[in-house]
Amino acid sequence: MNFKPANNRIILLDIVRGLAILGILLVNMLFFTTSLQAIQFQLELWPGWWDQAIQSFLDFFVSGKFIAIFSFLFGYSMILMKDSALKRKRHFVPIYTRRLLALLLFGLIHGWFIWYGDILFHYALLGFLLLLFHKRAAKTLLVWACLLLLFIPGLLLFSGPDGSYEPNPEWMEQVHQWITADEAVYSSGTWAEIQELRIKDWNSSVMNQIIFYPQILGLFLLGAYFAKKKWFSNIPANYSQLLQICLWTGGIGFLLQLIPVILKLTMDPLTMWMNQFEVLQHLLGGPLIAVFYITLIALLIQKGTWKRLLSPLSSVGRMAFTNYIMQSVICTLIFYSYGLGLFGKIGPAAGSLLAVLIFIMQVIWSKHWLRYFRMGPLEWIWRGITYLSLPPLKAKKSVKD
Repeated sequence: MNFKPANNRIILLDIVRGLAILGILLVNMLFFTTSLQAIQFQLELWPGWWDQAIQSFLDFFVSGKFIAIFSFLFGYSMILMKDSALKRKRHFVPIYTRRLLALLLFGLIHGWFIWYGDILFHYALLGFLLLLFHKRAAKTLLVWACLLLLFIPGLLLFSGPDGSYEPNPEWMEQVHQWITADEAVYSSGTWAEIQELRIKDWNSSVMNQIIFYPQILGLFLLGAYFAKKKWFSNIPANYSQLLQICLWTGGIGFLLQLIPVILKLTMDPLTMWMNQFEVLQHLLGGPLIAVFYITLIALLIQKGTWKRLLSPLSSVGRMAFTNYIMQSVICTLIFYSYGLGLFGKIGPAAGSLLAVLIFIMQVIWSKHWLRYFRMGPLEWIWRGITYLSLPPLKAKKSVKD
């Protein structure tokens, strides 16, 4: 297979972005199939051992890690865009502002009319804060990234243990009624009923996401820091440093993942400090493991075998925006009443299998599309708005196997 970067792209970023699209779908499948009320109250609706095993695997290796990769790459791409604008002697701030405004519009359309769990809207809003850092030195970006990533965990630790909390039966009965109502609407309701609930869930999702804004912005800045350091522009020259980063982030990240698991196995899960350890597991362990995954792939693709094995992911990564929205369209057609109406009927095991099948389809489709076109259809529109000019879409010549 001839595998060459398009327009001097950094192949690593496309591969990692493609893998993130898979990880995000695996996690989002729970939200596509389950009432938001059940997720917020952490109710176990699928007690079977196979579903529990798959969910445990996702929690340990996937949840929080791949959305962190997506956030990291968002910050990384800002520096790449700035460098490109400077080379072409263009004004970066107006270009990036239009890019963010377009993303904001896409996010609202996605969240209001397709699926409430949109992340693009939040990325666009926080992108304007990220823009304030585009002239800052790499060290400054790293300091701010660390401060923001430690902000919520720090508040948690200083607040001390909050003890255990068990909702009363009457309240839980009400929650189950809400879940039943949600399942009825999404699985068999009219378009108007689904739309009303979708907006309600979007509002709840936005309020929940705001809490994690420091975390997301911190990951943006961490990605921008890596871009400033240009470690991925010449991986062989930076191999030793990337290896150290890989080992440290993986070691500490997985240790933070293991501590709550060990405590649950050896202590009462309602023990004081358990909630604090679980938050540290997600808010610190997740970003560290995300960096571990990125640097590990960077090191692996220096070997020809690994590069050939992982290269199909790059096609999905080059069309990440289109594939992300496509996942929402496909899954809502499967689970909502205007499609197959399977909402509430598929657990973690079947949902994960379905996610993998959808992703395989996206790999095949993306590779085929890029034989004839330079970028995905939504990327083409987004780029046209960003630069106030639609670029050529059709490829000059197809990529040959």
